[in-house]
Parts: sequence; C-alpha cells; structure tokens
Amino acid sequence: MFLVSILLISLSIQTLSADSYIIAEVVAVSSDAFNKALNLAGASGRIIYVFPEIKGFAAYVPKRVFSTLSTIPGLVVGEAVRVEALSEVLPSTCSLHGSVLTWNLDMINVPTVHEEYGLDGSGVYIAVLDTGLEPEWRNYFPEENIASEFAAAFLGAMATAYQQTGEALNKNAWEADTNGHGMIVTSVIIGFRVYDLYRVDGVAPGARIIPVKVLSNAGWGFSTDVAAGILYVARLFREEKESGGDVLPPRGVVNPVIISMSLGGSDLSPLEKAAIDYAIDQGVFIVAAAGNSGEEGMDYPGAYEPVISVGAVGWVGEWSISGWWRNSDVPEDLTNQVYVTTFSARAKNGQDLDVLAPGSWVVGPYTPYGAAHPPYWSAGLPGQYYYVGGTSIAAPHVSGVLALALQLDMRDGKIDLNQRLAEELLEQSTYKITWYSASVLAPNGSRVTVTWGDDALGDGRGVIQADLVIKN
Repeated sequence: MFLVSILLISLSIQTLSADSYIIAEVVAVSSDAFNKALNLAGASGRIIYVFPEIKGFAAYVPKRVFSTLSTIPGLVVGEAVRVEALSEVLPSTCSLHGSVLTWNLDMINVPTVHEEYGLDGSGVYIAVLDTGLEPEWRNYFPEENIASEFAAAFLGAMATAYQQTGEALNKNAWEADTNGHGMIVTSVIIGFRVYDLYRVDGVAPGARIIPVKVLSNAGWGFSTDVAAGILYVARLFREEKESGGDVLPPRGVVNPVIISMSLGGSDLSPLEKAAIDYAIDQGVFIVAAAGNSGEEGMDYPGAYEPVISVGAVGWVGEWSISGWWRNSDVPEDLTNQVYVTTFSARAKNGQDLDVLAPGSWVVGPYTPYGAAHPPYWSAGLPGQYYYVGGTSIAAPHVSGVLALALQLDMRDGKIDLNQRLAEELLEQSTYKITWYSASVLAPNGSRVTVTWGDDALGDGRGVIQADLVIKN
C-alpha cells in the first residue's frame, strides 16, 4: 500500500530557461491601474489570461517587472501558486457486484433521499475543476451525464495553451487525461459502471457534469488556471441567467451550477480570490476540499471563508467483513461509528472548515498509471477500480448533496438558495460528532486508535446528512 502525499507550495515558473521569469497574477481596483499594468506586462513578457470582469490578468514576466508591478498603486500582485489534486491512492482490487448501495452513501443517507424524496440532482450542473476525464470515460459514465458541449480546459500557465480573449483554448484536453483524479471525483457524484455488468450509484446520479481541466495529467497546475476555470463557469452561468435559461438544457429555466474543486494549495492567489468572489456574486455555488495536511492546516481555496469546505471521515466498520464497502450496513445511529481521518485538514487561525463527508476507502474508477480501460479478462492488471481516500473524495459528496437540495429548491421554477444560505443549510444538517477518538480496523487486521480535536470538525461540527439537508 502506498499513499500519494498532497501539498501546495508557492512556485516560481522554471520553464522559460531562466529563473528571472515568473507567473504574475494581477488584480486591479481601477481601470487605469489595470490598463497600466497590462501594458507593462505585455511589453516585457507574455500575457497568459485577461479577465476584464475582475480587472485581472496573468502573465509571464521578468522578476524586475514583477517588482515594478508591485509598486503600482491600486494593484494586488502575487505569484501563481502551485496546486495539486487532493487524493490519497490506496490500491486494491474489488469484486464485481450488482449492489448500488455503498457504505459512503449509506453513512450520509443518500438512498433515503433518492427513494423517499425522488431526488437525484436532475436539472443541476456540477463543474468539476480537476484533471479532466480519460478518453475511455464513456466506459464508466453515461454520455447524457457528461455535458461535453460545455467542457473546457485551461492550461495556459502550464505553457500548453494561451488565452487572451474570452474563448476557451486547448478545449479537447478535458478528455485526454491520463491521471485519473477527475474520474474518481466524477464517479462519487454520478456513480459509475463496473465493466458492462453493473452500475454503482452516485450521490446525485441525475446531475450533469461539466468537466473543466485545470490540472495537468501529472495532477498539478497553477492557481492561474484554476481562476480561469472558475471564471469560465461563472461566465457560462451569467449567460444562462441573462438568456432566461436558454444556454444550459433544459431550456426555459435557469439551471443551478455548482463548482466542485478537489484541489488546493498553501495560499489563495489574487486571481483565485477575485474569481471566487465574482462567481459567487453571479450565483454560482462553490465547494472545495479542505486539504490532506492534517494538523498542518487547510489548503486553499477550501480554507477561504466564502467557500463551502469539506473534511474527510471514515467508518469504524471498515474491513470488518469481506466486501464490507458494499455489503455492510452503516448503523443509523452514528454515535462512535464515525472517525475523522488523520489526513483531513484541521482549521487553523484565519481558516474556515464547514462540514465533513466520507473520504476514507471509497471505491471508484481510478487509473493513476494512465491505464486505458482494461478488459475484464485482464484480471485487474493494470488496475482500474481502487479504494481512494482524501478530502478530494469528501468534497464531491457534498457537491452531490447540494445538487439534491437545489433540485428541490427548483421545484418552484427558480433558485432561492445562494452560497451563504447553502453553507448555512449544510452546516445545520449534520450528525454531530461529540466524541474525539475511535478504534479503527486497518486493512491488515490491526487496530489503530485515531484521535482528533474541535478544529477537525468544522462549523457544522459533524458529518453531512443528505436527508436532513432536504428536511431542513
């Protein structure tokens, strides 16, 4: 077993032959400052993105120009931040099965919402900002669930595409991933097929996914591209509103849009912050992973207060029987049944953690070695179905639950929720964790005692419950 360590660091770009060039992110408070900075950067470097709606841009510039930009009044200037996918890969094989109920959905009462309330997330779009999907995604997901007509890729800061207008370049890269991280995140939301034999359910199997690739096939990228992806989705939703619902099917109604981000880093860049603020102001909902650094604190954008952030929990019944992940019944009374994972980021000063969701030993399609969908007779080599843990997995659970709530909200033909109300609703709809340790069974049969404090529980102080979200 191995774990992929996830972190975010500030990074100077090193692909332009000399250390003298970096990626500068600039946000201006006035048009005059914006134009002055843009002209200076364009004359001395290479413009990557221009975002007029937030008076921002990104550019490769010499360090001396970066220093000059920092002295211009009315500008917020910073270096691009390296961001990475936030999952920990736990390799395994899993038996073929026909069950649509898995422990993670059972823990948060998703089946109750599907069966008793008839909600599946239909009419809601979830933009997954991640590594994109692999070319074989149709083997796992129904085509109607993937809004390929709106899919996009933003890799300008990776020096593989450049954008100076509102158009999305390098568009087809969204379905050319070989990393697999975007696949497992998507599978949590809408479910997935096991070969052509069975289908495992998702939190919101009726939702439509907009894949937006902002991370490279190596699983990392820059805050610059994350901001570009956020603004792309914000523009899409703005057009949906301005047209009266004539952009996103079904036509004639303004369909809600959620951005789900299972990525993060140690700082919130100027462009990233401005993009998030703009998207929320437009009416887009934003959910992000808290990060996998445990006691070291949260990653951004999850730690940014306006964002709905999600930490990870597990179940003490893990590994208790063969095929536990699909055969075990999680008790309705979760007292002493839930534990906060050691990797789930704790909220430090100035950071905001909201709710918790399953993020330990969740099974899904994941091909971390760039493997194309192997046939069933290959005996799982190379593997394609894995146990995967991380706040990357917890976040899409909450994005899916929010989609269920928005579907209910839309029954009167309009969106009444906004980001703030949605965050409050989710925080009010948790099973409260009032204990601070648990004895957890490891895959090798040994027992490990896991402990946590209040800083691991979030403002909602517990694990999200889908049925409570609907009732509340």
